[in-house]
Formats: sequence, structure tokens, C-alpha cells
Amino acid sequence: MLVVLALILLGLPLVLEAPDLARRLTHPLEYEETIRDAAAEHDIEPALVAAVIRTESGFDPGVESSQGAYGLMQIRPETASFISERGGISGDYRGPKTNIRMGTWYLDYLRNRYEGDERLVLAAYNSGEGRVDAWVSEEGFDVYRDIPFEETRQYVEDVSEARDIYEELYGSDLDRRSEE
Repeated sequence: MLVVLALILLGLPLVLEAPDLARRLTHPLEYEETIRDAAAEHDIEPALVAAVIRTESGFDPGVESSQGAYGLMQIRPETASFISERGGISGDYRGPKTNIRMGTWYLDYLRNRYEGDERLVLAAYNSGEGRVDAWVSEEGFDVYRDIPFEETRQYVEDVSEARDIYEELYGSDLDRRSEE
């Protein structure tokens, strides 16, 4: 009986950590230094940047969308040109470091444009500024219930949920990893 109790007590920490281990598998974290640096440069929460990357590309730097968006943060060529001109970020937008820097700059740009409303920022990141501007101009528009595209509504929810999980697992600054 004492041996069984000892085994249970020894195994208890593993059982209690199992949910976090599973979530780390579904919410990987790569490019931490680049994410932290780009986020600090634009005063964006690193966990939000990681959540956008997870939602956009699953941390696959070589992914290309059917809409012609590339890389970790799924930057389109037109958006890369805009960011390069307005933000002064040069380099191959498909490369991980430049892609993260550009995507984070764009999140900051959208945050300023939409006065910090994170749901509008994420909706615009997914659907484009023009669409979000049109929605917002409609009388009575509520970003919590009135996003007309299911894909965009789901995107906003997915990124928000992923950000919360990244904060829990790694810290909002992605600077504490309990597995280390």
C-alpha cells in the first residue's frame, strides 16, 4: 500500500502538468526572440503576435495562402509594399524575421487606426481595412456581434483565445517558460 501511495504521489505532478503539455503541443512557440523584439519595438503584446502567427500559419514559415499571402504572419505582396513604404521595413517579406517585423508593424498600424480596439484590429488584419471601415460606418455596428463574415468572426475569436493560452503558458511577454 505504501508503494502504491508513493507512486501516486510521484506521478501526481505529471498528471497535473498534462493539460499544459498538451496545450504546448497545440500552441507551439518558435521565433520567441524575434517576436519579443518586434513586439517591444511597437509596444504590442508578444502573446498577441504569437497568437496571430499560430492562427495565420501554425508557425510554418513556408505557408502560402490561396489569396497570395506568405509566411508566418501571412503578408500579401501589396501589404508588404505598403509596410515597406510606411514603416521603413525592408527585406524579403516571406522570410521569418522580416515577416514577423512587418506583421507586428501592421498590427500596430491597425491598433492606431482603430483606436486600440483589438477586435477591430484583428478583423482588419483578416478581412482588410476597407471592409472593416465599411462595417464600422454602419449605424449601430457592434464588433462583438455584427462582423458579417463567419470566417472573420471565427478568426477574431481564434486569435483572442490563442493569445489567452499563450499568456497562460508562456507569459504575456513570452519570457517565462515553465518547461525550462
